[in-house]
Amino acid sequence: MDGSQPLDPRKTIFVGGVPRPLRAVELAMIMDRLYGGVCYAGIDTDPELKYPKGAGRVAFSNQQSYIAAISARFVQLQHGEIDKRVEVKPYVLDDQLCDECQGARCSGKFAPFFCANVTCLQYYCEYCWAAIHSRAGREFHKPLVKEGGDRPRHISFRWN
Repeated sequence: MDGSQPLDPRKTIFVGGVPRPLRAVELAMIMDRLYGGVCYAGIDTDPELKYPKGAGRVAFSNQQSYIAAISARFVQLQHGEIDKRVEVKPYVLDDQLCDECQGARCSGKFAPFFCANVTCLQYYCEYCWAAIHSRAGREFHKPLVKEGGDRPRHISFRWN
């Protein structure tokens, strides 16, 4: 929607259950009307079939709109004949270092946990998750987990 804004993957949401007839521009307009600040929307498609998978991503230009969207958890998409409740959650990135220790406490492995609670919104290794989330008020936070968090950060490569 706003090509002048840089895309920030940490202000991007995953939208699950998107009706297949809905186009990316329509998803962008709906989310912008609800939360403002939409700079990008995309619909995930099957690479072989070129058919929508029923999921999408929306990137926001500001933290306030992003937090409003993930706080809602569910959104009613209404456009023309379409009227469907869809799930909204933070888009969890691959290959992120722990935001707390930058990999120092976990031998440079990628952080397997993302805390979607608006008081956190950070990636954590197992050590830092346990340390941060044992504090009062955070013990009930639930991590979002993306597979591949235990892969090493540096991969040595040898020519044969």
